[in-house]
Amino acid sequence: MSGDSFLAARGATRDFLARSAAEHHMFHGPATDRYWSEPYRLMILNMEAYGYDGHCEVDRDTLIDWLYDAGNTGTRTTRYSLAILSVLLKRLEKSSEASWDALQAAYGDDTLLEDTLDRTVYFNIRPETNDRKEQDFAAIAGVGSSEVGQLIWAEIQALEPHVILVGGQAGLVALNGVAAFSPPIAFRGSFVDSSGLVIQSISHPSRPQYEEWASAVESIAQRIEESNKARLDNRP
Repeated sequence: MSGDSFLAARGATRDFLARSAAEHHMFHGPATDRYWSEPYRLMILNMEAYGYDGHCEVDRDTLIDWLYDAGNTGTRTTRYSLAILSVLLKRLEKSSEASWDALQAAYGDDTLLEDTLDRTVYFNIRPETNDRKEQDFAAIAGVGSSEVGQLIWAEIQALEPHVILVGGQAGLVALNGVAAFSPPIAFRGSFVDSSGLVIQSISHPSRPQYEEWASAVESIAQRIEESNKARLDNRP
């Protein structure tokens, strides 16, 4: 699989930014090309970043800085996000079960988290950054009714993920808006579309909620296993 569709969607976003003379935008996507060859393409959709100006590419180096909190901000969102994704990968690969212990171990395993970073996508739905510490709920949620939000949703779809984890309530409001889900996905709820894409809402991964996340991982894995079994059963 290639990323041609994603590059086309990204090009449409760039065209819009040029037309609108937007001063600030953060571009997200796979940290490496490994993502495209993964049997399970996973992404986590969080809310916003802090302190960036202009048009910024959130590349591997940026994510590594966030993982290790290079700015000494005290944030752990990227580390917890990658811990969840790593446990989900292992669960889907049937190499370990989802559990409180598995999440705690993953959180402290730098090698595992960097490997997971290379295999998955970390994406913030709000393309502008926040210059203050408090969450800007209105700005995040407002992406759901914006023109740029539709372009971001097109980029997300072009990544062809098998699973999207949606962190936090504001990000979920934005996603429900751009995707026009009816009914909307409930907080901590889930949705499976006709292609088999699983979207799971979770509490924002800024502080540990290991029991909740382990349960969400197990639910996702079971849905995918059921979908795979159904496809096998329906083969001619």
